[in-house]
Amino acid sequence: MSTSTSHKRGSHHRGAHGGGGGSEGGGGGGGGGGGGPLIKVAFARNQSEAEMLQGLLSEEGIPSVLKRSGGFDNPDFLAAGPHDVYVVQALAERAKEVLAETLIDSESEERTEIEEQRRLARGETGQTSAGRLAFWVGTAFLGAIALVWVLYQLS
Repeated sequence: MSTSTSHKRGSHHRGAHGGGGGSEGGGGGGGGGGGGPLIKVAFARNQSEAEMLQGLLSEEGIPSVLKRSGGFDNPDFLAAGPHDVYVVQALAERAKEVLAETLIDSESEERTEIEEQRRLARGETGQTSAGRLAFWVGTAFLGAIALVWVLYQLS
């Protein structure tokens, strides 16, 4: 039976996944992104808008990560649905400054607008349409005529 020298006990060294000791900085976050916790710096309505914000940050030398917003982390949404833009904590203030020149709406305004679009898509406008109003007025009128006819027949 042949043996492999690459999988002998004690011969495996940690590489790109970190933890190898040495003078690589250590203590950072996973993935080799420079370390530190990620901070949310922006909110976008869809993936295209989020990628545009990510591009603006990239032009300023600020690496970023995109993630679907809570409640929308579902593969069925594909590129649709709101996304959050994250950067490492050390670059968060600079990223907010860069994006402040571009962004004009606050996150709460964006979320309100998304909820409004969702309600409109479901047909919940908050106002009665003319067609719906005409239907119910007609139904009430026919009901009144039927009631009068029944009362006339009973008397």
